[in-house]
Amino acid sequence: MHLKEVLEKIRGSASPVNEEAAKFQVIAPILQALGWDTADGEQVKFEYSVGGRNGGRVDIALKNRDRVVALVEAKAPKVDLNSHVAQVLGYAFHEGVDICVLTTGMEWWLYLPREPGEPRNRRFAQLMVEQGSLEQLVEDFECFLGKQNLVRGGSLRQAQRVLKAGLEADRLKTEIPKIWKRMLDSSDNELVELISRRVYEKTSIRPDSTQIEAVLRDSSVQLAPPVEARKTSKQRYLAGAPQRSAPARTVKPVAIILWGQRYPVRSHAGMLRTVADKLFERHAGEFDKLLTIHIHNRKRPFVARNPSAFIKPGTSYEVASSGYWVDLNFTGQDMRKRADQFLGCFGYPPSDLEVILES
Repeated sequence: MHLKEVLEKIRGSASPVNEEAAKFQVIAPILQALGWDTADGEQVKFEYSVGGRNGGRVDIALKNRDRVVALVEAKAPKVDLNSHVAQVLGYAFHEGVDICVLTTGMEWWLYLPREPGEPRNRRFAQLMVEQGSLEQLVEDFECFLGKQNLVRGGSLRQAQRVLKAGLEADRLKTEIPKIWKRMLDSSDNELVELISRRVYEKTSIRPDSTQIEAVLRDSSVQLAPPVEARKTSKQRYLAGAPQRSAPARTVKPVAIILWGQRYPVRSHAGMLRTVADKLFERHAGEFDKLLTIHIHNRKRPFVARNPSAFIKPGTSYEVASSGYWVDLNFTGQDMRKRADQFLGCFGYPPSDLEVILES
């Protein structure tokens, strides 16, 4: 049975009542669908001894020939897994395995036991069987616990990349507010100038730096009018001719951040091309989903197998040389909407994509 079918069946059944039920009704079927023959003791060893006479037993060891590549420790549903992390990490470190798992069957915590730091800094994934996109859940299980990936070392390499990205994201989450506070408290010149430029672009009025600093500090002090407002009518108008505002400058993207990874782009079209390429890398077998999206419920598609389906075929783009074509004949704002729709087709929220605009 395919892993997706196994997970659907688990979601449609009652939760296991105890540890043994979790082990044989949920954990074993998932491992079986991941390529591990649970009936073969040379591949999947239940009640595996660790540490000799004075050691202990771990519920499941996944083996390749004589080498254990992963340990799985099962606990009863609703058990607080935090109180068992040290135990499974100790077993895994002693055995020298690449990856270890602590699970209730419905919740899976995955660790790199040989990484440095506190236990919480060694957990690289938390998989919830009853929540989220099934497609993403299947992808994560196969990536980290699929037999071929574990045996060949691919699981370890990807887990290391994920862990590093997660630790970097945590650090940024802590450091960005500190840096922002320092910028506000010290009236950072670059920040003041940037805000001044943005205000001028939108209003054709250049604010005084003290006004900007007051806003940044949430101050209500009375401020002098902006420099532009103090100009005489002769300065502001030419011989009574109507004043024309300068055309608004189109702000182009310079990069996107997708699933925590930064990619340089030069335009809104480049943003949409990159999103399409990266989605195809992850979901090549399901890419037909995008063929069903149409503009305002009409027959004009966003994605097609032939660019002749578009009004202006010459503006289309072939996704990763795959035979799928994306229509790029849209405004920048509309292309961002298209990117969000593409992500949504595969269960990703719009927040997974951040577009960095030129300053």
